[in-house]
Amino acid sequence: MTRWSHLLAFIPFLALPALAPAQQAPAPTPESVIGWAPCADYKLATYEQIAEYFRVLDEASDRMQLVEIGETAEGRTQLMAIISSASNMRNLDRYKAISQQLARARVSDDEARALVDEGKAIVWIDFGLHSTEVAHGQTAPWMAYKAVTEETEEMRFIRDNVIFLLVPNMNPDGTTLVAEWYMQHVGTEHEGAPLPELYQKYVGHDNNRDWFMFNQPESQNIGRQVYHEWFPQIVYNQHQSGPYPSRIFIPPFAEPVNPNIPPLVMRGINAVGSAMGRRFDQEGKAGVVSRVGFDTWWNGGMRTAPYFHNMVGILTETSHTSPAPTVYDPATFPRTFSNGELTGAPSAFYPNPYMGGEWHLRDSCEYMLTGSMAVLDIGAKRRAEWLFNIYQMGREAIADGENETYVISADQWDPGTAAKLVNVLRWGAIDVEQANAPFTLDGVSYPSGSYVVPSAQSFRPHLTDLLTPQVYPDRRVYPGGPPDRPYDVSGWTLPYQMGVDVRTHAGLGARRADLALEPVEWASPPNGSVSGRATAAYAIDPKANDAFTAVNRLLTAGESVSRMTAAGDVGGRTWPAGTFVVASSDGTHARVEDAARSLGLRITALVVAPPVETTPLRQPRVGLYHAWGGNMDEGWTRWVLERFEFAYTRLHDAEVRTGNLRAAYDVIVLPDATYTSMLHGLSADRMPVEYTGGMTIRGVANLYDFVVEGGTLVAMDSATELPLEIFNLPLREVTSGQSDENFFIPGTLLRLEVDPEHPLGYGMPEKSTAFFSRSPAFALGRPVSRRDRQSGITPEPPSSVRAVVTYPTEDLLQSGWLLGEQVIAGRAAVVEADVEAGRVVLLGFRTQHRGQSHGTFKLLFNALYRGGM
Repeated sequence: MTRWSHLLAFIPFLALPALAPAQQAPAPTPESVIGWAPCADYKLATYEQIAEYFRVLDEASDRMQLVEIGETAEGRTQLMAIISSASNMRNLDRYKAISQQLARARVSDDEARALVDEGKAIVWIDFGLHSTEVAHGQTAPWMAYKAVTEETEEMRFIRDNVIFLLVPNMNPDGTTLVAEWYMQHVGTEHEGAPLPELYQKYVGHDNNRDWFMFNQPESQNIGRQVYHEWFPQIVYNQHQSGPYPSRIFIPPFAEPVNPNIPPLVMRGINAVGSAMGRRFDQEGKAGVVSRVGFDTWWNGGMRTAPYFHNMVGILTETSHTSPAPTVYDPATFPRTFSNGELTGAPSAFYPNPYMGGEWHLRDSCEYMLTGSMAVLDIGAKRRAEWLFNIYQMGREAIADGENETYVISADQWDPGTAAKLVNVLRWGAIDVEQANAPFTLDGVSYPSGSYVVPSAQSFRPHLTDLLTPQVYPDRRVYPGGPPDRPYDVSGWTLPYQMGVDVRTHAGLGARRADLALEPVEWASPPNGSVSGRATAAYAIDPKANDAFTAVNRLLTAGESVSRMTAAGDVGGRTWPAGTFVVASSDGTHARVEDAARSLGLRITALVVAPPVETTPLRQPRVGLYHAWGGNMDEGWTRWVLERFEFAYTRLHDAEVRTGNLRAAYDVIVLPDATYTSMLHGLSADRMPVEYTGGMTIRGVANLYDFVVEGGTLVAMDSATELPLEIFNLPLREVTSGQSDENFFIPGTLLRLEVDPEHPLGYGMPEKSTAFFSRSPAFALGRPVSRRDRQSGITPEPPSSVRAVVTYPTEDLLQSGWLLGEQVIAGRAAVVEADVEAGRVVLLGFRTQHRGQSHGTFKLLFNALYRGGM
C-alpha cells in the first residue's frame, strides 16, 4: 500500500453511505508484469523488472507497503516490502516502536510482557545478495505474491501475527548485470559463462563480508533497517549452493560457536532449523542437510552479525544456480560430505538423501519458498517467545556489562580513524557517548572529546566481539590430524586492524554523574585547523590516513608538495620522517585550510623551511591491474583508493600485453592473485575471446621492462609470486610447501614491527597489525651454503633489498588462530627491492583487507607515493 493509500484511508466518505465497499482489483501475478513465471527455464529477470512487479503489487494491495531504503553503488533505488494484514499495516509505527523497545531492553519485565502481548513478530527474509546465485533473486516476486494474496488459514495466521520484511534484492546492481549477461548469451556457446566483472561495483561476493563495517551503500541501506529501524527477531538470508549433492543446507550449523553469541540465539537457530527440516520432509522434498561447513564463529555476514544483536540469524544454501535444467547422476556423487557423513545413506542430519534426477531452477525456488514459509510459520506460532527472548537477551547483556566500560581517547595516533571506528560501532547500534571535558578513570587521564562506550547495553555481544581478541579453538579434522579450516576468518578485532587504542575500565556506576557525557549519533573527525599563515610552507603530519587525502587534493590543485626524509625540529615541534611539506604560494593557504577543516587535520604554518632534506612528490600515475572475471581484492583496492582520493587507471590484460607501460604509468599495482591466474586468465572455452588469455608471458616481460625503465611495481599478498618469479631478487618466500599441520594461519591478526624511517613506513607506528590469510613471508639474502653453515657465516642481505616491516621473533598472534609461528617469526612482511632504475614493493599481506585494516592503509599509500618521488 502506498503512502497515498494511507492518506485516503482516513478520508470520511460520509456523502456515500449507501454504496457498497469498493472491490480491490485482483493482485497481479509476477508473470503478468515480468513476462514469464518466476524461475522459468532459460530466463532471468533484471532488477528493474523485479522492482516494477513490486511496485505494481504495492499499488494493488493494502497488505503491502513498498519502501525505498537507499541507493546502490551504481545509483539504483533499493526497495523493501512490508507485508502483513491490512489492520496491522495501519499500525506499523506502533509495532516498530514495540520492537525497538524490546530490543533495547530498557523497560521492566512487566512492561516488556505488556509489549509482547501487544506486539507482532518481526521476520526478515532477503533475496538476491549474491547475484550469481540466481534462484533467490528470481524467487522474490513469487514469495511476495504468495504472502500478499494466499488465503489459506496458515497464511492468514502469519499475516495476523508477523510483520514480514521482504527485501526483493540485496544487490540490485549485480542482479541486473548477471541477468543481462545471461540473456545476452543464452542459446549460444557462451551460455553460462561467468560474469567478466564483479557483481557488486567494488566487492562482489564480499558484499556478504561487510555487515559490521558497513562500507558499501547497500550494507548501509540494510543496516539502517535492521539495526536502527525494525530490529527483527528473525533474519533469514538465502544463498546458493548447498554441500553437493544435497539440495539445501539448513541449520543447525557446524562447530565452533562464537562464545559471544547468547545461548538463546543458538536455541532459536536450532528451533527454526528443526521447523524447516520438518516442513521439507512433510512436503516430500529430499536432500536437506545440516551441520556441514557453515559455522557460527565469524561475525560480519548477513546472518551472523544479527547473532551479536540477540537476533536469530538463518542461512540456507540451495543447490543449482543455473537457469538451465540439469540431470544429476547419483553415480557421480561424492561418497561423503566434508564432515565425513555418507551422501547416499540416511544420517541424523541428512535423513532423506537426494538420489539424483532432473532438476530445474524452479525446483530450487520451490525449496526457497518452503524454507521461507517455515520461517514465517514458526515466527507466527512462537510470536510471543521471539519477542520476549530478544528482550531477555538484551536485559542480560546490560546486567553482564555493568562492570565494564570502554574508552577511546581523543589522543590517538590517528584521531580521524578513531572517529571512523566509533561510526562502525554506531552502524551496529552500539550506544556511544563523548566527553565534552577532560576526565580521569582508574588513574588514567583522558582529554575532552574522548569517547566512552558503556558495556552495559543490549547489544553488548556485538561490542565485545568487535573490540576484544578472538581466541579460536584448536580444531582438527580428526584427532591428531590437520587443522579444520574455519568457514571464513578466525580473527577480526577492530582496534588492532584500525590502529586505534581502546582501553577497558570498570563500569562507571556512580562516577557517571562526574563526567560530562553526551550521546553520539555519528562521530565527526576532530576539529581541523591551520596554525596561522605560512611564509615558507605548511607541514602535514603523515600519521593520519586522511593526510593522504589532503595531499592528493593539493597535488591535484597543482600545489608543490615534498616529504621530509628524516625527523626534524621546526615550528616548535619535532616532525617525523615522511612529513608532508606544502610550499606556500598564491592560493595555498585557502586550499590547506579547506583540507584541514573538512578532514579534521591540524596543519602547521612554517615561517622557515624544515632543516632536513625533503624529496619532491608528484602525483603518481597509478595503474591498477584488473583481470577479467572479477577480483575482490582489486575491487577493495579501488574502493580504498577512491575513499582517499588517489587517482588510478584500471590496467587490463590487453594493455599489459601491448607494452610501453612506463610511458603511461609510474606505479603498477597487482592485487592479490596467483601468478598462474594472472598469466593465463580465463579460458577461451568458457568466455568470449575478448575476456580471455591473461597477461601472457609477453605481458610479464613488459612488466619487467616497466620496472627496469624506472617504474614501481607493487604486488600484494599472493601476487608477490610474480615479481619473485621474474626478478632475480636476493630473497625467498618461506611459507610455500609447508603442510597445514606445520603452518596454518586462516585469516588471523598478527603483530608487526615497522621501520617508520623508511619511505614505505612513513607515518606508521613501530608496532602494527597484519591480517594474514595463507599469505607469504620473506627471508632476505641468498640461501646459506654448506660452506657458510660450516663456518658459522650468515650472509647479509644486499643493500638493494630492505625489509621495511617484519614479524616479531615470537608471540605473533593477536587475534584468531595460528599454528607454526616459527615459520615466519622474524621474517619480512613488506620488502622493497631496487631493480635497475625502478623498484619492486612486496606487500606480503592484504594491507587494505575488506576495507577494515585502516592501520595498514598507509603501507599501500606510501608504496604508491614511491612512484611519485
